[in-house]
Amino acid sequence: MSRSTLRSTILSLTAAAGLLAGVAACDSPTGLGSGTLNLYLTDAPGDVLSAVVTIDRIYLQADSNDASGRIILREEDVTTDLLTLVDSTQALIEGVEIPAGRYGQLRFVISGAYIVVEGEGGTTQIYASSPSYAALPAGAVVTGTLQMPSFAQSGLKVTLPNDALVVADDGTVSLVVDFDVAQSFGRLAGGSGMWVMSPVLRGELPSTAP
Repeated sequence: MSRSTLRSTILSLTAAAGLLAGVAACDSPTGLGSGTLNLYLTDAPGDVLSAVVTIDRIYLQADSNDASGRIILREEDVTTDLLTLVDSTQALIEGVEIPAGRYGQLRFVISGAYIVVEGEGGTTQIYASSPSYAALPAGAVVTGTLQMPSFAQSGLKVTLPNDALVVADDGTVSLVVDFDVAQSFGRLAGGSGMWVMSPVLRGELPSTAP
């Protein structure tokens, strides 16, 4: 399958000790100063015609798993159709200050989604996590259920390079998060006709900034 690059700037983070209004930060994981983090979203689309997801929250987790090691980067929900962002860039967060240090986890809390797929005779079908999902188009007829694991609490873990993201004091890190549509959505075996969402998100360090 050919790879089509889809880029959406999710975060541009200037890491520093302290808080910005509306951003919950923890003590520096290393006790050091600050660094800069840039985070982007990319995708390898498959046969799905549209893939809409709502991300309620994005946060970093230090190596410690307790709440004191968590930095919330975004709490305002954002709904994105992954397949409409090909070759475009959308800035969602810029200038958020975070402590320098080693972060073992990056998590996306996903509250809902729907996909549009091709049906028989050139028709289209919609599969949604809920028939009342707020992001559904007005008047949309939902064909069936898009099953998705519960990401509303702990969030979906992004696989990080070398299992960690290191933000050095006064350093800059750019990270591309690959939301692979082709691997994240699939039809269940059997005659149920349902689709399942098992998001595959990988963090990659680009050779050049996106």
